[in-house]
Amino acid sequence: MRNVMSKKIVLFIFILTVSVIAQIYAVPLIFGVALCFAPVLYLAAIRLFGFRFALLLAICMSLLTHFLHIGNSFVFISILEVLIIGGLYTKIGKDLFTWSFAYSIILFIIYFIMEFLFPEVLEGIKSLTNFMILQVITATLFSALVADMLCDYLPLISKFKSWFPTQNQLYFGQVISHILIFSAVFPLLIIILVNARAIENDMYQEYHLQYQQLEERLQRKIAEMDSTDIQNYELDAALEKARIKSILDEFIGTSNKRVLVMDQGDQVWLDTNNENKLSASLDMEVGFVKEIHSNGFIWLPSNHQTLSDWYNGYYIGDTAFLNKRTWLIIPIRSSVIALATNLIDYLLFVLLVLFIALVFGMLVNRILTNSLSHLTQMTSDLPGKMKRQETFYWKDTAIDEFSKLGQNIEKVANQLQAMFADAKKKNDLLTARTNQLKESESKLYRLAHFDTLTDLPNRYSFHIDLTERLEEQENLDRFAIVFIDLDKFKQVNDTLGHSGGDLLLKLFAKRLKRFERGEPITFYRLAGDEFVAIVNLTTENEVQWLCNQLLEAIKQPLMINKTEITLIASIGISFYPDNGKTSDALLHHADSLMYEEKKRHHELTYGEEND
Repeated sequence: MRNVMSKKIVLFIFILTVSVIAQIYAVPLIFGVALCFAPVLYLAAIRLFGFRFALLLAICMSLLTHFLHIGNSFVFISILEVLIIGGLYTKIGKDLFTWSFAYSIILFIIYFIMEFLFPEVLEGIKSLTNFMILQVITATLFSALVADMLCDYLPLISKFKSWFPTQNQLYFGQVISHILIFSAVFPLLIIILVNARAIENDMYQEYHLQYQQLEERLQRKIAEMDSTDIQNYELDAALEKARIKSILDEFIGTSNKRVLVMDQGDQVWLDTNNENKLSASLDMEVGFVKEIHSNGFIWLPSNHQTLSDWYNGYYIGDTAFLNKRTWLIIPIRSSVIALATNLIDYLLFVLLVLFIALVFGMLVNRILTNSLSHLTQMTSDLPGKMKRQETFYWKDTAIDEFSKLGQNIEKVANQLQAMFADAKKKNDLLTARTNQLKESESKLYRLAHFDTLTDLPNRYSFHIDLTERLEEQENLDRFAIVFIDLDKFKQVNDTLGHSGGDLLLKLFAKRLKRFERGEPITFYRLAGDEFVAIVNLTTENEVQWLCNQLLEAIKQPLMINKTEITLIASIGISFYPDNGKTSDALLHHADSLMYEEKKRHHELTYGEEND
């Protein structure tokens, strides 16, 4: 019991943390309206963990977000949501989306009572409050719908099954109902958002246009001023100040715009409103600033960016008139009210569509669930039957449409069985041919790049590797080419036969491969008893030492057909780039030195025989 309680506490803290994070990272949409997933969490908690769990979650989340200054006072409405929706769901059942409509009706009643009792409070901002209440209700309905869908469909995913203590039965009619409601409402919400964004962008463009018109007037005035006028302006002459004010008053006209010209100490030098009340309220060090164009931004009195903050916000365009900073200030409340009024009709239409979709979804759910339950039982384990190649049996039903559907399913199933069998045969044949092609390709590659007798890389591989090495522009370090030729190999062939010579070359190649392990050298067979190697060493001493080691390894006796043979090899060494910069030049130089070495061996051997 204690273990279960501790798990529930940990789960509560986790969901509470996620809810607060969701409040922090709510996606701002427009004018204080934000997309937040916290309501989905505490509404889903009603179904998953019970009414008390969800109510405590909503209370703790509201208090935390309020005292941490994350949200605004509207976060406490979540407690009312859980009380009403959770209470009805716990007592009656059904789903969250249905009872969210009941909550919406209660919220409407409370709002109309407040509007009737306190009309003076809402005077002048009725459109704003209507939009706010409609937005809250729409968000609650949509959150309840998403919470229902999460609780219904997430348990179907194996990874999430353990998260859900109970799993409700899901019916096809219920799925169709969800699809109908979601597909009817979601596009409308997207349209509302797009339309609102368009209106918001139009507002920003209008402010930018006003800013450009002010700059044009100021520039025109500067062009008309002579040096005396400019001097009088810089000396704060009253006459020049009056001329500028008349130009700015003409620009403002009867609108609610305002222009402030600041002096060098950022004090108001000229105010078109004659009442210097605004500058005190516009504290740029606090609040929220949103840049909408270069030198133009929206200022809100707080960082919460609520609809109230937007209502009390200003557009501020920052420019200059000669040596004085100039501000264009436009209250945005009229634009906010215009947008809210425009969106009220959209939200009312969304609520109407939600209600119709709910009623229609309930009817569809009942009709389809009852009708399809029989069809579902008849067609159970259809994929398994097709996989096992069993004959599909259809028992007719009284409903004509479902009867035809069953007959079509039977035909399609039998056709699919034949198609799957044919496809399997073709797939097996294709796999076999693919394997044959891969094997042939591997053999061809082996034949082209490796010597068939010694299994060493052949002349073609040597030229490819050396050419690639020479073409590398980033790593042209010094390296060596070693040409190796076996002395008196023809005598071995004459003595042991060609089969013995071939065996000698195989054993010699194995000895080269053993020597190659752990050494910076790669061996190739050119032809007959001629071999070549690429040595990745830079100094002559290192290469000569390695070649001496190689010659010692070659001299070790070999047993061929019970005959002991001691090999002697002649080698020639060429260095890149000292002895050539092309493969032909390097190979020719090494070959020449090898023949000189072979000649010395021959002379030495001939001299010993004469002695």
